[in-house]
Amino acid sequence: MIFILQRLLPVVLFIMTAAYFFSKVYSSLWFFLIVPLISFSPFIFFYFLRENRSDIFEIALGHYLFYLNYILIGAVSIVLISFILKLFSLDLLGLISQKKMFFHIFILLFFIGLSYIGNRNFQNILVENYEVPSQNINLDKDLKFAFISDIHLNGKFDGSKLRESFKKMEDEGVELVLIGGDFLDNSYKTVTDDIKSIIDATSFKHGIYLALGNHEYYGGIDENINYIKTLGINILRDESVEIEGVTIIGRDDRHNKNRKSLDELLKNVESENTVIVVDHNPESLKELKGEKVDLYLSGHTHRGQIFPFNLLVDYMYENSRGYKKINNTHSYVSSGLGTWMIPYRIGSQSEMFILNLMAK
Repeated sequence: MIFILQRLLPVVLFIMTAAYFFSKVYSSLWFFLIVPLISFSPFIFFYFLRENRSDIFEIALGHYLFYLNYILIGAVSIVLISFILKLFSLDLLGLISQKKMFFHIFILLFFIGLSYIGNRNFQNILVENYEVPSQNINLDKDLKFAFISDIHLNGKFDGSKLRESFKKMEDEGVELVLIGGDFLDNSYKTVTDDIKSIIDATSFKHGIYLALGNHEYYGGIDENINYIKTLGINILRDESVEIEGVTIIGRDDRHNKNRKSLDELLKNVESENTVIVVDHNPESLKELKGEKVDLYLSGHTHRGQIFPFNLLVDYMYENSRGYKKINNTHSYVSSGLGTWMIPYRIGSQSEMFILNLMAK
């Protein structure tokens, strides 16, 4: 209980500070009831409708959470600035209260601009190219492969971005595709697009391999695995495959408390092979203690998806997005191709990685 209160208290203080802003500007104490109500009600609805949510509800909720986030942040920021200005005998809240029309116009223009930027960052796929030197003699020639994660396919997010990313991969001469989990948002039954036709239209020399994410578990892991296999995607669930002197290990998601340790998975790997580990959650980077792992590929973080949560995940993870060398391992973390529920990105970008593993 104390743990919960410790986590809840900052949130309550944040929301009540926002309520203070509205009460001062609009001269009504009712906002101390209204603001908490509109802040907590989406999560209450989300919890009680978790088994029976319509696409329309989730679309509306995604937009609602985006705008609510920045309304609350804006209100709290103005309150903090107003306290500073009071030291100089300036009443910012009083000025806003007197100039409501100009304030409303400013807010409208701000959200139009924010929505445009957020939607653009979500829709446009950033392609990050990396040249990766190999120190292992079993790699006879360069291997160009792509890494994507967090597509979150469902009734809202169709296969259009998946189709676009595959087209970019083929244009780049990619031979192999690795997917770092959360291919599905929940149950495969919510997917309305013909994903199989998108995958059947591709021709990657070494195919497509996927490691599971936490969202595959949310929707019923066994049924989701069967669906993904019918698409022609190979699943590596604490398993490995060898391709042209490269060993690719797909770890089961941390959601499975009985998944194999990294040491177990590396036990029978050819010592002269290049080793690539695909693991959905980069929290597992903490397990690296000098093992023979050349590349470690993850997703999950979404880079926080929207500000200020990008700052939070930067604090939480050793590598929250992009490239970082940890011991002797090259780690790459993708902010994801899709998003969870909210169709906007602020402080993050939908992206895919194309890596060229160079022969020694």
